[in-house]
Amino acid sequence: MKSKIILLAIIVISTIIFTRTINDFPLRNWDEAWYAEIIKNMASGNYSFLMPFWNGRYYFDHAPLYFWLSSGVVIIFGLGEWQVRFTSALSATIASLLVFLIGKKLFNVTSALIAFLVFLTLGQVVMRFSHGNLDALLIMLYLLSFYTYLKAEKNKRYSVLCGIFLGLGILVKSWGIGLFPLFLIFTYSFIKNRSFPKNLHIILIFAFLSFIWWYIWGFITFDKVFTSWYILNPSEGRLDEPFKNFSFHYFKALIRDVGYWLLVPALSLLLKAKSFRLDRTTLAFLTVSIVYVSSLNFLSDKSDWYNLPIYPLIALTVGYLSSTLIKFNRFLIISSIALLTSLGIYNVIRIENIYPDRSTVGAELGKIANKTIPKNSEVILDDPDFTAFLYYSNQNAIYTLEDNKRSDFAEWWKISHTNLENFIKTHPNTWIITRNPQNLAIKNYQIQQRYNNYYFLRI
Repeated sequence: MKSKIILLAIIVISTIIFTRTINDFPLRNWDEAWYAEIIKNMASGNYSFLMPFWNGRYYFDHAPLYFWLSSGVVIIFGLGEWQVRFTSALSATIASLLVFLIGKKLFNVTSALIAFLVFLTLGQVVMRFSHGNLDALLIMLYLLSFYTYLKAEKNKRYSVLCGIFLGLGILVKSWGIGLFPLFLIFTYSFIKNRSFPKNLHIILIFAFLSFIWWYIWGFITFDKVFTSWYILNPSEGRLDEPFKNFSFHYFKALIRDVGYWLLVPALSLLLKAKSFRLDRTTLAFLTVSIVYVSSLNFLSDKSDWYNLPIYPLIALTVGYLSSTLIKFNRFLIISSIALLTSLGIYNVIRIENIYPDRSTVGAELGKIANKTIPKNSEVILDDPDFTAFLYYSNQNAIYTLEDNKRSDFAEWWKISHTNLENFIKTHPNTWIITRNPQNLAIKNYQIQQRYNNYYFLRI
């Protein structure tokens, strides 16, 4: 009975945390509104479910599992902010529950409860998981893979589920990051049990069957383009110049996100200076975390949330260390954990404020464009943060005025200022939304609307 109450409390608390603002603000640039546009297109039935369709083209970037699940929600409940965030919020709740269940299975209830608190108060977890991003689904599937592997050590049948969850994880982004739980399982088995993972052949077979059908379908439909991106490019183009791009960015982000919880291992070292040692499980978790974050530092893309897959492992490690300290002074340690939880919440809020959001302006501009600009017009937004604008404008595609295009394939929507005049000559039905009409190399336009210092120009 007590165990059921704890599980129910975890589900209720997690649900409240991840859904409390689910419909309170516009979809955010870049990723959330980008994914929402893909979901909207899939749910419309006008485009293939095989590949994400975005800004007028099939877009070769992430695998489509998140979009499939979310488009189902949109088909059932209609299109809106909460509908495109629902899959993420539900996955976040399940992931939080899995942190507790894994902690309970590997350590004890006390460690598991503390790990749950730590997980929710690590930087970026609530911020990313409560929005319509891929992270929560990805990490939920990672944790399901690992949890079912732990169950499979005593019950072979769980190996099938482990493989299925592993394969589905590959269908969220790419096979590169999708293999993370396999790395975790191998490291855990080698360090904890000093052996290969049990029932590995079953896990690999069912993992392969869970994702290979989509790869075959994609290859048949899109041929070389699909192969070059999804099969031959597991890093999604972020490892082209690894040594040139190396920095310690992700270690800095990790320290910032863990924040005051770093005091727990410091206190463990202080109180148990001579007898301090990690058990094999936490050693495996720390090994995976260090290797993973070290590899991220070679990426060209320095997005802090790439650290998120190891945060459940960090939470479980801190939970375990905290529980071992309770025997020294129960009241003092529990009081300290309560204080650290409060400081963790403060740190979460502080980190959220590091990333100023400009999506409200883009969303409002998009809503005005939806009412003002005829459908299928050529629309140019003089701002690189355009995904919220695209979603709310209900245009099939838009362009931006930018002079840093990598390639026509990767960034087809970018028009340089020098090419603007030629573009307008071949696309007479063009609208431009800009703050600075005087800086454009054109003079023949009519101002149709104005909002927040942006002008809607009809050419």
